[in-house]
Amino acid sequence: MIDYYQPVEINIVSAQDLDSINLLFRPTVYVSVSVTRGSRDKQVTPAAVCEKKLLRWNHRMKFYIEDDKIQRNDSVFVFQIKVKKFYGSTEVIGKLFVPLKQLIHLNEEKTITEHTKIDYQVITESGKPKGCICLGFSFGSVFKGQISGCDSDSNVGVCEDCRLGAWGIIKDVPSAPCEGDIYA
Repeated sequence: MIDYYQPVEINIVSAQDLDSINLLFRPTVYVSVSVTRGSRDKQVTPAAVCEKKLLRWNHRMKFYIEDDKIQRNDSVFVFQIKVKKFYGSTEVIGKLFVPLKQLIHLNEEKTITEHTKIDYQVITESGKPKGCICLGFSFGSVFKGQISGCDSDSNVGVCEDCRLGAWGIIKDVPSAPCEGDIYA
């Protein structure tokens, strides 16, 4: 079936104040990104560079999302920050849910551009706020075609307690910059 797709590129820049990570043992910390409905794609960052309480990735990913799923507000980016312990187990230490329709709306209003970085509050598995993650988004033109691996009927459903509506703090809006708001 031929559908319309919206290309979305994500830049996972950094995360900070994720206190449960013991950086002394140099754990492997990475981010797993998937989309609920509209894409089967799941991508993972390489291991983060650890600097005190700051984790850096600066890793880009590209997703092709079915446009009708975005317009119906069915597609949500799911970010899971995971740590691989030295004895092999993996633990989710934080997660974030970002509705694509909100990102598209901000993009259409020119609130976010290719160079905009957005800080989002990360939540734990129990739903408590913990640290933040810095992300960048850019959007390509909608195109008509067929993408292998995209099947909306066999994908993960939207989590009931996703906390949709958390837009984050947009760093590119015209205002007096706060300390730590300037990104290189």
